[in-house]
Amino acid sequence: MRRAFRQRQTHEMSGGDLGVSAFPDGESIFTWIGTIEGGKGTLYEGLSYKLSLRFPLDYPFKAPQVKFETMCFHPNIDQFGNICLDILQDKWSSAYDCRTILLSIQSLLEEPNLESPLNSYAAALWNDKEDYRRMVHKQYFAREALES
Repeated sequence: MRRAFRQRQTHEMSGGDLGVSAFPDGESIFTWIGTIEGGKGTLYEGLSYKLSLRFPLDYPFKAPQVKFETMCFHPNIDQFGNICLDILQDKWSSAYDCRTILLSIQSLLEEPNLESPLNSYAAALWNDKEDYRRMVHKQYFAREALES
């Protein structure tokens, strides 16, 4: 877990300018909270998403469990926040760290894998950018209203 602490220091110094950050959630070094900002010029611009990262005891040899805590309308994210991303499953490498994971998810927001959707409605709507953007905002702000 020393590696996790090194990652934290790296994140505190360099993560913010990339629109991603992650820090331990409370006292546990195995549970972190991450944030991803929607990229400029994307359908997610101006939105900020909270994610949970749960590290297994054998990390970095096994991928952490990563979920969206903020509702996110996306072809590769289901209504429970589960993410379909190859590097979190069969393409995991011990060389990946929090920064790599969060940047990959940030990239996935604008470049979904439409061949492997968890949300088939979002996948079908992807090519209609105006309707898609409306759904992104509708789900994002509906959840925000519930949390206030």
